[in-house]
Amino acid sequence: MMQNENEKLSNVLVCSSCHKPLDVKNGQIFCKKCRRGHPQKENAILFSDIPENITPSEFRERGAGKDTAWRKANGDFLRSQLQELARDSLILDVGAGHGDFLSFYKEFPHILLDVYPYPAVDVVCDLVWLNPFVASSLDVVLLMNVLEHVSSLVEMLRTIRPVLKPNGKVIIAIPFYLKIHQAPLDFQRLTHNALYHLAEEAGYSINHLEGFYDPRGVIQESLRYYRFWGLVGWGWFARKFDQALLLHMQLLAKMLGNSSTQPYLKDPYQVEYPAPIGYHLVLEKR
Repeated sequence: MMQNENEKLSNVLVCSSCHKPLDVKNGQIFCKKCRRGHPQKENAILFSDIPENITPSEFRERGAGKDTAWRKANGDFLRSQLQELARDSLILDVGAGHGDFLSFYKEFPHILLDVYPYPAVDVVCDLVWLNPFVASSLDVVLLMNVLEHVSSLVEMLRTIRPVLKPNGKVIIAIPFYLKIHQAPLDFQRLTHNALYHLAEEAGYSINHLEGFYDPRGVIQESLRYYRFWGLVGWGWFARKFDQALLLHMQLLAKMLGNSSTQPYLKDPYQVEYPAPIGYHLVLEKR
């Protein structure tokens, strides 16, 4: 990271040990009081150790024609929320990874944070245990497809709460119907009832909650599961029959894309069949 970028970050970061201001000299970052140094790796400032059991995610191109229906819905939701912000709003993207959502907020002041020093990341920190930010310094915190990877949800949300400005927001996308991924750091799937309870316990109110429903996507995901596991262990004839049947079902599922059954967003308390792909929500600290 360039020194001028370090100096910008030092205005909103504090020492993770004594919570005093940081000093930047010759590209090095030290606490002004305890003189603890904070090392850098892959252009990111390290406040916590990199987990030994993490398998870094691979870079994937994002954009038109490359995203799933869920990811596209995430982008539309985030874009709509950012339209309400002043252009000088400071955004912290937690679990930013390769910067999958950076294109949506790149015109805003922003910080990318993760537990692993991906090339796009500015700060490496586990917010469950450490808070390296100045109190009331952030306008928005993003948790886009992140909460399922956090082992202690209440603790992390409580860490975030004091660094939000008054009326600051936490914008969240969290999957529900999704296979285990990035194991072993995949811990849970939460219903909308659990999300309300989580927000209340961590000291927030929910000012927006919607479920994303995609019947065709559920069928396609089930077919992918069957393709990997359902054709194992059968005899030759049975496998060939199942393969032909699976191909036919995949063609039918593709045809559903032209039907009237399209993905939609709805209040999860108002749906007759509560089987969402995931949820979008916005928290405000109480």
